[in-house]
Amino acid sequence: MKAWLVYEKEGAGRNREYIRLYIEEGKKRGIDISLVLCEDGFPDELPDFCIVRAMRPDISEYLEGLGKRVFNNSHVSRICNNKARTYEYLHENNIPVIPWMSAHQADIPPEIAQYPVVIKPCCGHGGKNVTLIRNDEEYRAAREAIAPDEYVIQPLATESGRDMRVYIIGNRPVAAVLRTSEGDFRSNFSLGGRVCAKKLSGDEKALVSRVCELFDFDFCGIDIMYHEGRPVVNEIEDVVGSRMLYATHDIDIVSLYLDYITNEMKPE
Repeated sequence: MKAWLVYEKEGAGRNREYIRLYIEEGKKRGIDISLVLCEDGFPDELPDFCIVRAMRPDISEYLEGLGKRVFNNSHVSRICNNKARTYEYLHENNIPVIPWMSAHQADIPPEIAQYPVVIKPCCGHGGKNVTLIRNDEEYRAAREAIAPDEYVIQPLATESGRDMRVYIIGNRPVAAVLRTSEGDFRSNFSLGGRVCAKKLSGDEKALVSRVCELFDFDFCGIDIMYHEGRPVVNEIEDVVGSRMLYATHDIDIVSLYLDYITNEMKPE
C-alpha cells in the first residue's frame, strides 16, 4: 500500500523524528509512506490512504472528496481543531465542559463579569497565547496578542495547573498521562509541566467513553481538567502530540496506530 503523511511545513520541521518513525514502521508493514506538505500541493498519483497531521479540515475534506480514507476524518478535524466548536458540540450532547464565551475579533468584546478568567485562541495549540487575565487592561492585551483569531473565554478551572491527556486509538483509550504545574495554571508538557502515567478512574472512563460515542476517532487525545469536583473535557487534540506519552509509558504509539490503520484498510 501507499500512503501520504500530510503535514504543514512548520509542523514537519518540528517533528522530523516522528515522521521518520512513521516511514520506518510503515516499511515493516509493506506500506510506502511519503511525506506530503500542504503548501507544496499533492502529487498526481494518489495513495491508498492518508494520515493527516495538519490542523486542516479543508485538506481532510478534499482528500475524502477524492475517495481516500483519511485518518482522522474531516468531522473530527472540523470540530476538534476549533475550541468554540468543540465546546458547543460537547455541550449540545450533554458532555461537561467549563462554561465559555466565544467571540471574533470584529465583535464587541464580551463583558467580563468577574476576573480572573482564561482566554484562548480557538485554533491554538500547545498552550500558546492561553492567558490568565485579571483586569480590563490584561484583557485588551490578551485579545491583541491573539488577533486576528477567534477566541474563547472561560473561568479558571477550580483545580488549575492539573489536567490529564487520554490517548485514543480506534475510539478506545490506550494510555493516560497526568500533567501538573506548580508555577503556571497551564500544565502543558511543552511549557515545562511535569508528567506521569495515570490510571483512569471510573468517572474518567465514563466521560471518555461518552466523548468517543460522538466521533469516529482514529488517533487523538482527549484532555480532561477538573472543575467543581468533577472531570470535564478541556480539549480534543486531533493532531495529538506524543512526546509526553513516550516519556511516561513503554508504548510505541506509532506502531500501535499503524497496526490499527493496517487492520482498517484490509478488504472487507
